[in-house]
Amino acid sequence: MGYREAIDFIKFDVMKMKKNIWPYQNKLQKDLPGELWKDIPGFDGEYEISNMGRVKSLRRWRASGRHTGYYTKEKILQQHVRRKKNQVIGKYTYTVSNTLKKNGKSISKVTARYVYHVFADSFDLENKSLMISYKDFEGRNLHYENLFMTNRSDIQKKSYRSKRSQPKFCEYRLPVRQVAMNGKIIASYVSLKEAEEKTGIGLTAIAACVDGRTYQSHGFRWISPSKKAVHPIAQGDSKKYFNEYLWKKLGKPRTSRAIPIAALNLHPENMKGERWKPIEGLEDAFLISNLGRVKALPRFKEGKMQVWTKGKVKRLIPDGKTSKPTSCLLASFTKKGKKIQQSVGRLVYHHFSKRIDLSNSKVRIGYKNKKHYDLDFKNLFLKIN
Repeated sequence: MGYREAIDFIKFDVMKMKKNIWPYQNKLQKDLPGELWKDIPGFDGEYEISNMGRVKSLRRWRASGRHTGYYTKEKILQQHVRRKKNQVIGKYTYTVSNTLKKNGKSISKVTARYVYHVFADSFDLENKSLMISYKDFEGRNLHYENLFMTNRSDIQKKSYRSKRSQPKFCEYRLPVRQVAMNGKIIASYVSLKEAEEKTGIGLTAIAACVDGRTYQSHGFRWISPSKKAVHPIAQGDSKKYFNEYLWKKLGKPRTSRAIPIAALNLHPENMKGERWKPIEGLEDAFLISNLGRVKALPRFKEGKMQVWTKGKVKRLIPDGKTSKPTSCLLASFTKKGKKIQQSVGRLVYHHFSKRIDLSNSKVRIGYKNKKHYDLDFKNLFLKIN
């Protein structure tokens, strides 16, 4: 047994130990039982695809200069998998795709389209109305016998029959409440359709609010009492609520990404012991907490058009230039069309410890533990110049 064969044999043994290995994940050169290969249309002599969905880059000459070049090695390509959760059945669906190169350009396509075109029935690969689906609903099973040609409408009907999705008209029959932005119930309707007829607001816009895809429509929240409320916070998305930029600027202080220190925490839920007060002069728009977090309130933003902005915890920013170390943290605000910045430590001290002249730049705040990112009001003191 040669060196190359020995390496492949070891890799094969490792893969056998893993569970749920799909053919497209197998990057060994050895053909699988019953596997056949053919040229991928438009890439003759460059790439091949198998009847099981594996993609192979062929050995070929690649020029690298005027009179020089090299032969590429034949290899099985790594493919990309897109995963999406089906909210009706609570399981994930998968789509496998590949990226091939032609004349220096990268071309990406769903692998199942190539497999069906080559091994089942040829069709216009660029015609997006012609879709390839999976008999067993498993997008990782790329064997040509598992594929069939269809269209978007038929896919939707099949999903309804198998109870993998719910027709929109079922949602349109849901009772719905029209709620003011302050939480007061304006009216109740027996269905979304009745709400559309009586308010003149489009049914699809109301449904988008009920589903949680939008926060408000035409200045109202729309909530169905018979449907579980959609929590606005994505589960497991801790990175979204972690101020990565500021963490690096602060020298990467020790913290948890899931539950970071207050200055780095962008999560809308209150932290333990956190209290909020309206910021003086910005009462209708911003709040400050005793831990040093700043929150923008949900509101209509004035301008040429009234735009609804969702409430969120604002990202704090470091003061000073790139070459200067950070000495305090700032928050930016818009007041009467003008952008201003304010020291967060000064705001916390003013609202939770003792009132100071916020316009006086000579009034300075110190930090008992010497950590300028610890903005808990208990850590702050007034410096006497």
